[in-house]
Amino acid sequence: MGQLFVESMKEVLQTSGTPVQAYNKILDFGCGSGIMIRWLSDLAERGDVWGVDISSEHMLWCQQHLSPPFKFVTTTSFPHLPFEDRYFDFIYAGSVFTHIADLAEAWLMELRRIVRPGGRLYLTIQDERSIELCMTANHNPPVAELLRAYDEESHFMSTGYDFFTINRTPGQGGPGQAQVFYRRDYVRRHWGLYLNVVSLTPERYDIQTAVLLER
Repeated sequence: MGQLFVESMKEVLQTSGTPVQAYNKILDFGCGSGIMIRWLSDLAERGDVWGVDISSEHMLWCQQHLSPPFKFVTTTSFPHLPFEDRYFDFIYAGSVFTHIADLAEAWLMELRRIVRPGGRLYLTIQDERSIELCMTANHNPPVAELLRAYDEESHFMSTGYDFFTINRTPGQGGPGQAQVFYRRDYVRRHWGLYLNVVSLTPERYDIQTAVLLER
């Protein structure tokens, strides 16, 4: 799946006019066990490609099996990363903001801090299309059940929303993690205050929408 997600990311970047090969300093934010970063070895051979995650187990595995050519460091859930201002050309986060129940805005600002002017961010989110696929296409039934229960309580489907979180119970993967959903118009309006929203492309990371931003 990681290779498919990387190919989808490359397509979005190519369509925007700047291929991934144009970047030399790249960060995989929330890289987990390296399912995406491992497919960027050609870029790591000539550039500086980092992966960060709050899981020390994942980072140890990546350091043992994927370094070199990649570099990895364990971080925390506090919105701070061990990199200098404007260091990276390109930052991507596959299915990370989908699980940040709190401090998402602070994390967005931290990523803004470490990307250079003109640099880009590729972040995947769950949005209206993701909800539609969950509710009508029988995609991820556990999450669909949680969405139906939340709609019965809040009526978000009829009254509207900017963003909301379900399933805040801590867990390691799957439906045990918090599930955050955004409205695309909110992303354009609110994230657009801090970064230029280049594009929103649905179904680029399974059912998630890819948000391409530029500082």
